Amino acid sequence: MSMNKRKHELQHKPELKQYLLPTLVYYLKLIELPNVELETYIRHELESNPLLEETPPEAGEENEETNPSETAQEKKEQEKEDNELSIPELFSEEINIVYTSDENQFDALDNVPAEGERLYDILMKQAKNEFTGKDLDIAELIISNIEEDGYLAATPEELSGDEYAVEDVVRIIKKIQHFEPIGCAWREAKEPLLIQLEHKGYGRDSIEYILVKDYLKELKVNHPAEIMKRLNIDEKRFQEARNTIMKLDPKPGWRYSNVPLGYVSPDFIIRWHDNKLCASLQDETTPRIRIKKQYLAMLKDQTNVNKEELDFIKQRMRSAQNLIIAIEQRRKTLTRIINGILEYQREFFEKGDNYLKPMTMTEFAKRLDVNPSTISRALANKYLESPRGIHKLKFFFTAAVGHTDKRIIYKKIKEIIENEDKSSPLSDTQIAKKLSRQGIIISRRTISKYRDILGIPAHQFRRK
Repeated sequence: MSMNKRKHELQHKPELKQYLLPTLVYYLKLIELPNVELETYIRHELESNPLLEETPPEAGEENEETNPSETAQEKKEQEKEDNELSIPELFSEEINIVYTSDENQFDALDNVPAEGERLYDILMKQAKNEFTGKDLDIAELIISNIEEDGYLAATPEELSGDEYAVEDVVRIIKKIQHFEPIGCAWREAKEPLLIQLEHKGYGRDSIEYILVKDYLKELKVNHPAEIMKRLNIDEKRFQEARNTIMKLDPKPGWRYSNVPLGYVSPDFIIRWHDNKLCASLQDETTPRIRIKKQYLAMLKDQTNVNKEELDFIKQRMRSAQNLIIAIEQRRKTLTRIINGILEYQREFFEKGDNYLKPMTMTEFAKRLDVNPSTISRALANKYLESPRGIHKLKFFFTAAVGHTDKRIIYKKIKEIIENEDKSSPLSDTQIAKKLSRQGIIISRRTISKYRDILGIPAHQFRRK
C-alpha cells in the first residue's frame, strides 16, 4: 500500500486517524494475533529493544524513586506521562532513519523463534517474493484469514471492504491457491483437490478432474456403477482415477498447524455476572510494558549523551512508543468487537443456537464504524468461550441469504432430506419449494450448492 494511501486512511478511519504510520504498521500486525502469539511477540520486543521493560503486576509500589504517598492512580498517570513525554521532542528534529518495506523495521514477528513454521509464515514468505505494494497488503489480509486447514474464512467481498477492488482480491486469492502447500485459500471442499490435480498435469477434461468437479459427493457414498455409466468408463479406469484422487490433500494447511487439535486458548470470555452477561478480553498473560525511566531522563538531560547514543535512543524510543500505542489500540478495538458481538447476539448466548442472527462482517463494521478489513483482521484465529461453548469468532459472521442465516438453511435442508421418502428422494427443486412454504426463498442452484457443502449426494444417488 502506498504512503499516500496509508496517510489517507489515517485521516479518514476513526479507529486509526490519530496515529502515525509506524504505529499503524504495528497495529495491523498486532490486531491479527491471538493473545498467545501477542505475548510471544511482546516478549521478543522486550528482548530486542533495551528501552522497554515489563511493568510489574503492582508497578511502582516497591520503586525507591516513587513517592510512597502517591496513590495508585497518580502512579498510573505519571507512568503514562513519562511514556508520552518524549513524543514532541522526538519529532522536533530530523533523525537519519529511513523506513522502507525492504528493511521491515517493525516486522519483529518474522524473527520470533518457533518450534515450526506456521502456515501463515509459509504463505507470507511466498507472498513477499510474489507481490509488492498494494498487492502484498491484499495478500497479507487474505493469508491472515486462512485457517489452519487452509480454508479461507472470509469472502472476497468481505476482504475487499471499501479499501480494495473485489477483482484484485479474487486475482490474488487465485495466485495464493497455487502457493505451497497447493490448494490453500479454498472456499469449497473440491477447490484444493482441483488445484492439486492441475498441478499434477490433469486437464479439465480428464476423468480425475471431472470426478472431483461433478461427482465428489457421489464418490463418498460409493456409487461407482452410476458414475461409470455417466462417464462411459470401465471399472479399471474408474479405480485408477479414484486412487489418484485419494492421494490428494483435501486440507493442505494441516501439515503446518502447530495448534494441538481439541485445545484452544480463548481470547475472549462471555460469562454470567450478577445475572448479566459480560464480555472480557483474556489478556492477563500479556506483558504490560513501559519505557525505562533512565532513558527518558537521558532525553530530558542530554548533557552527557553523545550524538550517536542520542540517535539510537530516539530511534528505539519511536519504536517503543509506537508499540505501546498499538497494543492499547488493539485492546480497545477488540473490546469494542466483543461487546458488539455480545450486544447483537445476546439471545444466542442466553437461549441457544436457534437464536443466532445473520450478521456479515461488512454490516458489523458499519455498526462499529470501522473498516471491514479491520474487522476481518481482528477476527483471524481468535476464539470466544461462552455459556454456549468455544467458538471461533468468525462463527458469528456469515453471508446471509435474504434475512435467513446460511446455517439455518443448512439445518433445514438436512432435516428435509432426513425425513424424505427414501424410495422417492426429493429433487433440489422440490426442496426449494418446501423451503419457500417456510418463508425461505432460495433457488434450486443454491440448494444444490448447499447440499454439496453438507456432503449430501443428489436425489438419484439417495434412492434406496
